[in-house]
Amino acid sequence: MATTLRITAANLGGWVLRCNPDVYDLPRQVQDGEDKVWDWLVAKNYRTDVMAPGQRVVLWVGGPATATHIPGVWGIGYVTGPAYLRVDADDVSDYWLDEERAHRLEWAVDLDVDILATPIAADELKAMPELAGMELFRAPQMSNPIYLSPEEMSALEGRAGPWPAYPGDAPSVIMVGATGAVFGDPLANQVVERAAMEQVMAHYRGLGFAVTDVSAHKCGWDVTCTALDHGELHVEVKGISGPQAAFLLTANEYRTAAADSCWRLAAVTDALGSRPTITVLTGDQVVSGSRPMVYEYRPCTRE
Repeated sequence: MATTLRITAANLGGWVLRCNPDVYDLPRQVQDGEDKVWDWLVAKNYRTDVMAPGQRVVLWVGGPATATHIPGVWGIGYVTGPAYLRVDADDVSDYWLDEERAHRLEWAVDLDVDILATPIAADELKAMPELAGMELFRAPQMSNPIYLSPEEMSALEGRAGPWPAYPGDAPSVIMVGATGAVFGDPLANQVVERAAMEQVMAHYRGLGFAVTDVSAHKCGWDVTCTALDHGELHVEVKGISGPQAAFLLTANEYRTAAADSCWRLAAVTDALGSRPTITVLTGDQVVSGSRPMVYEYRPCTRE
């Protein structure tokens, strides 16, 4: 029985991101003058975690050939940022034909994709021996992102012509509010943080601790954990949608990490995925690994 290839950065040639024109009318958007695609929806799985800035992307429009579109490659470019949880705004683009899908909480990835002047037809690519076995053709129900081997990517590049130059990584979006700074969409972060809180509290209960949620008290940590044989721990929880334990600290959290020997930080990566992982750091580890990213200026009030 054939085994399924475990995709890594080392054996990846690139990705195919597929558009269903019955869900999102990209052909009409292109007809209206759009020549770039800046982001796209993806499924949340281990492949999403492999996606990284600089990887090549092919944008594919599926479905049967019609008067308005040719199935095949419509755009080529790059991933420019890691996948993230997206909360769509109420103001849905007219190009969405499935509004329920447009409003749903989804995962997305930042891109820089150039729309081709003329699409490359699917039938032409199927006739190429190097591309006839693409996962896109073998598994037509596969969710985004879809794998391309290095050999397939090379063949596609040869057919599509010169690949555009890599534009650079998408900037990290930092939202600054009353409680501090966070990466990305604050509504999506709330979902991730809630899931992380539940997992961390269950983790410490499993270790025999009595657990109290103190996140509303702004004391420099989120959960107080007490046990006779372990004493008391002050646990700050950070929920992270991706696979890397990168997070921001408020000034209060940073001060507490430096001063409180009972303080711990529990970072939950892939918090909404199938394999969430809890990494516990001491205050010293967090302080030594932190660097300033955001400064806030407030005018002084003088008498």
